[in-house]
Amino acid sequence: MLKGNPDIGVYTALPKGCELCRLGGKLVVYMTGRCGDNCYYCPVSNERFGKDVMYANEAKVETLRDFIYEAYRMNALGAGITGGDPILALNRVVRLIRMLKDEFSSVFHVHLYTSGRYVTYDVLRELQAVGLDEIRFHPVKDEYFKAIEKALKFDFDVGIEVPSLPHEKDYLEKVIKWGTEKGVKFININELELTERNFQPLNVQGYKVSHGLTGVKESAEVALSLLRRYETCNLALHYCSSVYKDVVETRTRFLRIIRYSSKPYEQGTPEGTVVRAIVRSNMDLSDYGEKISDGIWAISPEFSNLFSEVLLVEEHPDQRRLRISEKLVYPKSE
Repeated sequence: MLKGNPDIGVYTALPKGCELCRLGGKLVVYMTGRCGDNCYYCPVSNERFGKDVMYANEAKVETLRDFIYEAYRMNALGAGITGGDPILALNRVVRLIRMLKDEFSSVFHVHLYTSGRYVTYDVLRELQAVGLDEIRFHPVKDEYFKAIEKALKFDFDVGIEVPSLPHEKDYLEKVIKWGTEKGVKFININELELTERNFQPLNVQGYKVSHGLTGVKESAEVALSLLRRYETCNLALHYCSSVYKDVVETRTRFLRIIRYSSKPYEQGTPEGTVVRAIVRSNMDLSDYGEKISDGIWAISPEFSNLFSEVLLVEEHPDQRRLRISEKLVYPKSE
């Protein structure tokens, strides 16, 4: 039986990694932008793709310890390791999984994405030894299915995660049949996203946005039709929409960050942003907020009426503190 909302996501059952993602509890670990494949539809940004850089959620980081700090900031329940292909940074991946398990215990759930291109028995043994819980394959070439068969001999949950390309419905159907036959635990089918990086190659093929901010026309329809057709097959099927990834996933994670790490004077919003008031004063306003520079204080908007001029700013709560809006108000008349 299918569950969920077609605009957000539909599934017969959810992988553990997806369950925790829906709670906003998954730390996004971007381990490297290096990848041996160059899929024309890849949504990874130009600033990341092909570069050996690391990001914890949205923030660029320099050390593995930075991922631990970010996990604490959001009180993470698990981590999803992605790229690029993280297997190309296997030493870092193994070290980080060990660090996360040591810091947060073995119940801290870790899943990893890979094409399978570089997956060998030695790789799988290392991942199993440090406690990887779930591995997800995007087999962009037929030979990569061999890596999935190898992974099925190990203890972690094995799944397939592929984009819903409107002109490749037959291929997606083949993947579902193959996964069912081999005993794969789940298959995730993601709505194809049109981004700044893949805009031109997708446009050449006639793909246009028709769902949410980035969802490609007919991608959702193809995925949903396959879930309806194979909903009784012996594995978990999950369609994840671009709307979920663009709006729900990030918002839920931001709400979690606000809950556990926002400053006392910051007001959270239902959209997953924080609002604070910036004021000028030579007085000590430590009881209202904190000093951010000489004569400049950040305080709760609740105390705006004590000042003649206030800058109200709305920001994302993550480390980047991306400013969404700012408004100059005069709550107290002269």
